[in-house]
Amino acid sequence: MRSAADAGHIDTLRIERSMAGLAQLGDWVDTVTAALGLGKAAEYAVRLCVEEATVNVVMHGVAEGAADNDAGFVVLRVEPAQDALRVTVEDRCGAFDPLHAPPPEPPIDLETARVGGLGIHLMRQYARAISYERAGDTNRLTLTIAR
Repeated sequence: MRSAADAGHIDTLRIERSMAGLAQLGDWVDTVTAALGLGKAAEYAVRLCVEEATVNVVMHGVAEGAADNDAGFVVLRVEPAQDALRVTVEDRCGAFDPLHAPPPEPPIDLETARVGGLGIHLMRQYARAISYERAGDTNRLTLTIAR
């Protein structure tokens, strides 16, 4: 039996596209990062990227085709390689390519600063590479994070 730290092993989590689903992320990230023996910096990057990407789907994704049972779920996969992890987040909401999202504009002052809107920017900072594809009716966001 291979351990989670073996190259090529894929860890998968399927959660409801809901606040209850989001509540499962922390324990899953803890389990995956511990099994892979990641250092604090890599663990933080995985946690931040997984949470930001999944929160965006839950909070902003609009399911297309209400009869589709998979539209209410998000599937996350972590595939380790020797020097990096590939984290994939898939959903069946409307097409959304975060690579085309503009960078956030800095606030003029604290009074005009708004809360939120930095998730995609933060993922760009913590992931070595980010790719997006629309495969049929599935959004697939893949983040490569240094180990």
